Amino acid sequence: MASQQSLPDFVQAMEAAGFLVRITDEIRVDQIPRMLEANPTKAVLIEKVRDCEFSVLANAYSNQDMYAWAMECDRTQTGRQMVERAKSRAKWEVVDTAPCKEVILTGDEVDLTRLPLFLHHDRDGHAYTNDNLFISKHPDTGVYDWGIYRSMFRSKNEKSVDMTCTSHRQRIHAMAAAAKGQNLEVAMVIGGPILDKISALVGVPGDTDDFEVLGGFYGAPAKMVKCETIDVLVPANAELVLECELMASEGLTFDEGPYGEFTGMYGGGMKHNYRLKVKAMTFRKNPIYQHCTIGGMHPWYTDNMLQLPAIEADLYGALRLAGIDVVEVRSPAGGLSNIAYAKIRPLGAGDAKQALGLMLTCSKQGLPKVAMVFNDDVDIWDDQAVLAAMAFRYMPDRDTVILKDCNTMTVDPKCAEPGVASKIGMDCTKPMGAGWNPDEFIKSAVTDLGDPPDGVVPLSEEEIAREMEAFIAAEPRAWLDILTHFHGQPYRRIYGAFGGLRHKLGRMNDAPWYRYTLSDRPFAFGARPAAPSNFDPRHVGSTPA
Repeated sequence: MASQQSLPDFVQAMEAAGFLVRITDEIRVDQIPRMLEANPTKAVLIEKVRDCEFSVLANAYSNQDMYAWAMECDRTQTGRQMVERAKSRAKWEVVDTAPCKEVILTGDEVDLTRLPLFLHHDRDGHAYTNDNLFISKHPDTGVYDWGIYRSMFRSKNEKSVDMTCTSHRQRIHAMAAAAKGQNLEVAMVIGGPILDKISALVGVPGDTDDFEVLGGFYGAPAKMVKCETIDVLVPANAELVLECELMASEGLTFDEGPYGEFTGMYGGGMKHNYRLKVKAMTFRKNPIYQHCTIGGMHPWYTDNMLQLPAIEADLYGALRLAGIDVVEVRSPAGGLSNIAYAKIRPLGAGDAKQALGLMLTCSKQGLPKVAMVFNDDVDIWDDQAVLAAMAFRYMPDRDTVILKDCNTMTVDPKCAEPGVASKIGMDCTKPMGAGWNPDEFIKSAVTDLGDPPDGVVPLSEEEIAREMEAFIAAEPRAWLDILTHFHGQPYRRIYGAFGGLRHKLGRMNDAPWYRYTLSDRPFAFGARPAAPSNFDPRHVGSTPA
């Protein structure tokens, strides 16, 4: 299992795995957004930024292949592995110092303009730091939480932070502090490997220490180091730490936004949010500033799509806990976290609908808005297979689940009330119960007879016809049975022999094969011709006698 990597070690590992593009030319900060947009499927390391001591890393957790690589598994198993690792706990250990202490700036020395700040999207309210893992302790319990939040520049030592979702645990901590008439000590860690980000987003109960979960992901205790000016611990592999006082006592009273969102559009407008006072900056010498990509022209290939495995893990875990035999969960990139598929093995007719209800409501992300459930014969990682199952295993009037007034992200432009959405589930499984013929949903497999047996002696057409008649007389046969029996004989003689027998043969009513048998009628099960009709759902041109 992966160890607690430093950011430089992580960069080297990404490059060795073929996930990173290195830019060696010196560039201006205003050129950064264009360079990120030009490399949507790769991490980008910009080594030299004019007038800045930081190099820049971005797009370093932007797609499913990266998540699977970090979790050391196949991409179809990322969510499942997250659930398993999140069950583990390892109490963290405090170390005396760490590389993020090589440069320590406090008080008037704090200067956020030392960072490579730039306008990511043209209508953003200001420059943002995006790769922010906010860390605080609950004022009452002391339990640690960390999560990814965006934070807008205000001045050299002030920032604002987006905490508009009522489910955000950092917001819950801030409100608990405000109830005591206090502010909240918060550390912002900028820069770290994918595994740390995945651990921060995995769904666990609110009273769980997130750094014990991080140790579970490492398979060893996470090493933590004390901040300089606040009573907060941060992971010892942090690259850059901003030690802050979140002004909870002031309330959600400061402007923040707008911002290009994970939807690929602008969402939420200008918001009322908290203000932060930055009391200290600590970082490694020759530091790397990490930026989290979001939105743009390729919103399905940005760092914000780390939501995908987080949602997969939430849904997989909830389905398992509910007794659903779940095989895989996928949140497809193009759905931008708002669409999810589950592959299940239904044990009863109601399992699919139960699964949909869970999928639409269980994730702490407030997503997805659209859920679909499939049988285990459907490859949910193949978009064409998904569409084919939707086309013929889903019937809108019977297989739709709609829930009103559910939690969602506040940036969905279709919400009449921010953060409240209707949700839809589509049952794309084969129907179960009386009145349904499961054979009608069997996939039409391509015939493969294999190599002919050795030593086949060619027969004449007449010899094949006599043997074929005896073969069918012994018991009814499907055409596949007949071809298999005569495999290796010249195909023209096989078809000629059958054509000579055709007037002696009728069809059985034994779905799905409708085998050939000796009969003086085309329909050997006592049927008579049907009245002409332009609608025949079973494609059987007869009715019972």
